Amino acid sequence: MTTKMPSHRSTRVLLLEDEAIIAIDAEEMLRAMGIGNVTSLETNEETLFWLLEKTPDLAIVDPRLKDGLCSGVVADLIERAIPFIVYSGDTRGATGEDESFGRGVWLPKPCTPDQFEDAVRQALKAVW
Repeated sequence: MTTKMPSHRSTRVLLLEDEAIIAIDAEEMLRAMGIGNVTSLETNEETLFWLLEKTPDLAIVDPRLKDGLCSGVVADLIERAIPFIVYSGDTRGATGEDESFGRGVWLPKPCTPDQFEDAVRQALKAVW
């Protein structure tokens, strides 16, 4: 069971997910952790535009969005030293197409709230 953490409301999370029910579930798990500043986006194009002006503390990335593999987004995250979680039901499949995905914390889809919290804590350990 996920335990309520101290509030991390100022932690900015970028959530890349093109399936609404999965995005809502992830947002709820983040809120349960005390993280309320979440931006959810569905495409590479809108994400790259968003990243031009904003910097998240963490990104949670489904590697395959509506407009394809998000290699450009992950390259930008790596270049800017932004930690990221690869949240995917395709067990390491994206790494075969782009090794950059291997630089993130892997989280299987579906996962339990505890697994989700552990991945977020692991990715943000330097920030928290």
